[in-house]
Amino acid sequence: MEKQHAVITGDIISSRKVDVQKWLPILQQSLQYYSNNFDIFRGDSFQIAVPIEHCIEAIFLLKSTMRTVQPLDVRVGLGIGEISYLDLHIKNSAGDALINSGEAFDTLEKNFVGVKSPWSDWDETTTIMLQLATELANRWTFNMAETVSMTIKNPSANQRELAKLLNRKYQSQISTELGNANWHKIKIAIDYCTKELIKRC
Repeated sequence: MEKQHAVITGDIISSRKVDVQKWLPILQQSLQYYSNNFDIFRGDSFQIAVPIEHCIEAIFLLKSTMRTVQPLDVRVGLGIGEISYLDLHIKNSAGDALINSGEAFDTLEKNFVGVKSPWSDWDETTTIMLQLATELANRWTFNMAETVSMTIKNPSANQRELAKLLNRKYQSQISTELGNANWHKIKIAIDYCTKELIKRC
């Protein structure tokens, strides 16, 4: 099998309600956390090639960081497949990963996340799990979103270190915010879907 790649296509919900200079740097920083091969186009749409092992986690990093600028949010389509031509600009690249990503995004309707890969069984299970996970994530407050974002970006940090990074007075605030955000449940879904994807790649 050809090497499989992951491409995320997305847009920012309610982008016109907030000054672009307030949220664009935050979006760029989130994208750069995983890859420099991304494009932002049409003002509030983006596309990025991400490592397979981080592609689902990346969805929730994008969601958590954008939800720190209320009332913003993201909708994303994740595509898995080969890339027959990889340009320095992902929008100029070609292959099934890009096609699948665009198709997953185009079929979102009122959902926040969709996936398309060469494996329909993985697509079905992952779509159900991620749509349930994003329903939980849609309830995040500013503090919850900020804490989830910092947790994803600092996977080896303990709660004391996270509290310091976030300027929280008490370490216990971190566990409370992650608990209220249902982060541990969401993380189980991320890890399961990622593990099943890596098996196939």
